[in-house]
Amino acid sequence: MKLNRILVAYGIVSIVELLASHSAIRYVTKPLLMILLGVYVYAFGLKPAVRNALLFTLLFAWLGDVFLLIPGNSALYFQLGLGSFLVMQLAYIRLFIKLSATRLTYLLIPVLVYVVGFLGFLYPNLPGALVPPVLVYALALGSMLYFASQISSVQLRVGAFLFVVSDSLLAFGKFYFEYPWNSFAVMSTYILAQLLLIHALCKLQAQR
Repeated sequence: MKLNRILVAYGIVSIVELLASHSAIRYVTKPLLMILLGVYVYAFGLKPAVRNALLFTLLFAWLGDVFLLIPGNSALYFQLGLGSFLVMQLAYIRLFIKLSATRLTYLLIPVLVYVVGFLGFLYPNLPGALVPPVLVYALALGSMLYFASQISSVQLRVGAFLFVVSDSLLAFGKFYFEYPWNSFAVMSTYILAQLLLIHALCKLQAQR
């Protein structure tokens, strides 16, 4: 019941976050999302090492959320947000590898095609200083999806896929064309992606 209450709270905060996309209330709701998932992980009753690994992942997700929430178009805050999410992606990959996601499969090809193709599409609009960090992050994001695809959890696979969708929409809106519903599309897919990834990992780790 306690876990369900945390998920309900996450759902309520998510709805407020999505409805208040241009309101100051986002300075409360957005940082609160990963905090609630952290509380969920803590309450799940996992082994300390696993729990701490998940909390570490969520910490850097939280930092990324906060840095990208800072108003303005500062390249510094964007790079700090990107760096935080890079650590988060690497932490997810480490968790997936510990679940035996180490095989070489044909899915590597479509993942590489998408990453390289999307980077090629964005490249003419990327500021020179952001090309290296965006390239590194895109490769880490694609790797996260690739390793997630090897784990027999539909929730986890869908979560990883939605994460790629969210980050792709974010990059498209920032570097190519910002459409009116950009914030809603990015955050709705991100919120669901993080929930599915954390929920799936908690269940998988509890079974070990």
